[in-house]
Amino acid sequence: MPVVLRSRAGMTYLLSFLLLVVLNLILASRSTGQQVGGSEQEGCPGMPNQGQNVTTGQSYGSRPVPQVTINGEPWGGGYWEAGTRTYWHCHPGGQLLVIWEGEGRVQRRGERAQTLSPGETEFAPPWEEHWHGASAYAEAQYLQVNIAPRGSTSGGGTLWMEEVSEDDYLGNDIGINSRNEFLRTGVPEQF
Repeated sequence: MPVVLRSRAGMTYLLSFLLLVVLNLILASRSTGQQVGGSEQEGCPGMPNQGQNVTTGQSYGSRPVPQVTINGEPWGGGYWEAGTRTYWHCHPGGQLLVIWEGEGRVQRRGERAQTLSPGETEFAPPWEEHWHGASAYAEAQYLQVNIAPRGSTSGGGTLWMEEVSEDDYLGNDIGINSRNEFLRTGVPEQF
């Protein structure tokens, strides 16, 4: 029998529970030296953001979600206008994404893009290449958490790669063609 959340408070409680479960799994995997959701890597073939554009589309902005607080502060979030998405990227410690409002799009390298609705989550393990943003026809607001790498107290940053192709964004490719072109040329903006 499906669970129906009839209020924002109910969704907040569910999201908080899911966050605790994911963080518990991450912390447990770090204490045993194993990685959750994939093998440990040295890094992805990206580059630190040095002022270059790392989104495609209309606009992206930071927008905390006041209904969800951590240590008394609103949880960090991002607002994406329809059609806006990041470039391919990865995080040394991983990243947890939760759709708060609208319709999001996410893709892991080697898989087809997915559409996410409010309350749905996506976790990119450490060094997993991915992108995220809004659908072509609706904005999206995410709750975003970069996980600190083992032995670090910060989120570990972001390593940026190439622009997401229209084929990847629309779900017609799995991110391999754009990666091969990026590795061949080293040029992040191709599309």
